[in-house]
Amino acid sequence: MARDIVESVCEEFNRMHGSEGQVKVVEWLGDGFVAEFVGSFCVTCGFYDYFEDFALMLAERGVRVGIVSVDEFEGGARVVYRFLKEGEEQRFVPERVVLIYE
Repeated sequence: MARDIVESVCEEFNRMHGSEGQVKVVEWLGDGFVAEFVGSFCVTCGFYDYFEDFALMLAERGVRVGIVSVDEFEGGARVVYRFLKEGEEQRFVPERVVLIYE
């Protein structure tokens, strides 16, 4: 059941964000999954906000997840989510500050 909800939320997330940010599950784990985010991403929104928004969309459907790790790559990131157990709280990864000098 959780797997179906995750897939459905992926579709909803992709419709909402268009080419700006797309997500797909690339691996299912025993206690969670790995999601790959790709796109141009809105700079003012905050890169990590996309990962947190996805988790919040899942929570609205009754599937609570926490972010275990974020592996950034050119044009996106792979995010490991773990299904939360009863009593566990959602905590989000703090944003990284990146300065670009031109």
